[in-house]
Amino acid sequence: MATDSRMIRSFKCFENLSKSQIEAVAEISNSVCYSPGHVLFSQGETGKYLYLLVDGDVEVLFQESASGQHQVDTVSCEDLVGCAALVPPYTYTATQKCLSEVEVLEIETEALRYLIEKDPQIGLSMQEYIIQRLNDRVLNLRQKALA
Repeated sequence: MATDSRMIRSFKCFENLSKSQIEAVAEISNSVCYSPGHVLFSQGETGKYLYLLVDGDVEVLFQESASGQHQVDTVSCEDLVGCAALVPPYTYTATQKCLSEVEVLEIETEALRYLIEKDPQIGLSMQEYIIQRLNDRVLNLRQKALA
């Protein structure tokens, strides 16, 4: 079931795309709501979806074999999670669990990669945004670790 293209347009990673590009992304997106405690995906799983957070908060958990699972970050609405599903080996690098009621746009990554192959401008727009967001997260985590 396709998502309303206005929801797609509201995300910064898509703001520079044309109407037809936005509609193409909307066709492979679904709006889904999850309850607190729901695990969107687990570390090490094959990445099937990129998630755009419409509303709510998600905790980022990292599994370390020696000491177990640790919360390393929280991601809030109007952000994205599951970016590792877009690059080889297409596996999630952390577990993401809903802290509150969460609404997400799920974008099937195989379909998204195919769409990007057909229209590289979509990928470029997303890439620039994703790299900036991930860089911001790394800097934020560094500040927390040093505090």
